[in-house]
Amino acid sequence: MYHWSKSEERLNRYAGRLEGESLSFLVHYWGTVRHLTANSIHRHSFYEICYVDGGTGVYTDENQTYPLYEGVAFCTRPGRLHQIKDVHDLNLLFVAFEAMEKPSAPDVSVKYMEALDRCAVWTEHAGESPATQIWKSMLIRSESDDSLPSSLLPKLAHVLLQSFPGLLGASGSFESAPLLSSTLQLIQKAKLYIRDNLSGPVSLPEVAAYLNVSERQLSRLFAESIHESFTSMVRTERIRAAELMLQHTQEPIKVIAERTGFSSVHYFTRLFTKFKGIPPAAYRAKWALEADRQE
Repeated sequence: MYHWSKSEERLNRYAGRLEGESLSFLVHYWGTVRHLTANSIHRHSFYEICYVDGGTGVYTDENQTYPLYEGVAFCTRPGRLHQIKDVHDLNLLFVAFEAMEKPSAPDVSVKYMEALDRCAVWTEHAGESPATQIWKSMLIRSESDDSLPSSLLPKLAHVLLQSFPGLLGASGSFESAPLLSSTLQLIQKAKLYIRDNLSGPVSLPEVAAYLNVSERQLSRLFAESIHESFTSMVRTERIRAAELMLQHTQEPIKVIAERTGFSSVHYFTRLFTKFKGIPPAAYRAKWALEADRQE
């Protein structure tokens, strides 16, 4: 019914940064996988929403266990140890992302995340929900003429991610939900500052001074809230920014390394290869080839 691998490639190409009037999203990856294999216990610093389109398995979140079967949707929150195991012909749709603060509506992203944090981890009978129907509409069908054009994916993907609190049982509108945590606001501001200043060194004292908190407090916030060190966060943001430039610009590798704050092309190439499994130039060539196949 669907071209699973082609659907995944297309979503990752066209639905990575999703801009909205009051809420935007940065998608780390989309997945559309048939017969998913079990994975090891791990955690993320971002949200991951999954929908089971067939097969069975077991999902563990910290010390809780949940059955997986067709129609189940589940949410992995930042910092939670989780695992998918005991799988049998498990078909899974998933997306990993974080909400981005908009200067015109600085509180909306925090309210969205707090709405997700209040949601159920697991829900069933999600197959006929509007969110799941939108999700499936973005896949490439076996009858290719029936598939939606790529130009619609960013808008649909934004609507999908915005609808996740409702899919998982949040009551009311997250935009009117009360603010509960100043910690999330600080983390968001820190991330934005890092992204806006990647071409420079971006030190912990610099960001702490910008946020008007102590270095120890900021370091503790990162460790306790997203289970990632400040240094690791900066490195992740540099790699992510470089990846986007490789995908969407023709800038030389040297220029990309400079603009994303790497001390040398050699260091950039070594680190990018370590995290992405492929050198920058080869990554760009592979991305361009996959794009040509989709067009």
